[in-house]
Amino acid sequence: MTFLIVDGDILKKEEADLSYLFWGEPFMISQDIWFGFGGIPLFHENIDALCSQLDVLNIKIPEFLNNRRELYRLSKRMLNKNRYYMSGLLHIQLFVRNTDVNYTISASAFKGSGFPYTENGLLVNVVKSQKLPGNLFYPNQFYNRATWEIFRSRLRNSKFQGSILLNEDHMVCEGIASNLFMIKDDVLITPAIESGCFEDTIRKPLLDVATQLNIKSMELTNIKKDMIPEMKELFFASEKNGIQWILGVENKRFFPNISKRIHESLNKYLKEKVS
Repeated sequence: MTFLIVDGDILKKEEADLSYLFWGEPFMISQDIWFGFGGIPLFHENIDALCSQLDVLNIKIPEFLNNRRELYRLSKRMLNKNRYYMSGLLHIQLFVRNTDVNYTISASAFKGSGFPYTENGLLVNVVKSQKLPGNLFYPNQFYNRATWEIFRSRLRNSKFQGSILLNEDHMVCEGIASNLFMIKDDVLITPAIESGCFEDTIRKPLLDVATQLNIKSMELTNIKKDMIPEMKELFFASEKNGIQWILGVENKRFFPNISKRIHESLNKYLKEKVS
């Protein structure tokens, strides 16, 4: 990456002085946004997510987030200046001090053109978290980041590449920084928001795509750990990492099928959003 956006200006990375952004120990809020098909399909959904997090913290929405057309134009121009024409991620970071909000937007590029799909399945474990069902803060990314980092650290030097998190009631809740989806009897099952799960921006589009494919979906608060082996298929989904199908949960193995169909239709959905 050669160029980034700093408080509305597109600057060369090596020429940008970012030191002032960290003065006064700011509180940081971040959002990763997938771009591809010549546009940023879920741009507005992600700005909504940022505004929602600021609103939860009783922070006034800054003008640059209200002027979405200009923010989109700047983001597209920055991607073009970096020659990121295929797909990748925009990284928005907000630096909050009292009533002041500064921001940066950087980017990273992927090799492919479509929404990511993990061809090699993940081996995951199941762990209990401290998440309380019904906590209204949990759908917001900033509130979950420390918890996710704790569980990521526990995966190091293990055979697992991910974790399924249980809430305080021992019910299935989410993956690390991702939503969890499961297939049983051709029904798409996912933990409900009321379970305490994070709400990724790809969650609703994925459920919409499933409806278009005539796949029945259910959002449940009472998915027990011992129900996992009964599932035919499992996968994580997030805008940052795409769809990651799960090869195995501890000693139980699974195979991808419906997740591939959903991924194909999700690509069509995202492409239509920018056409």
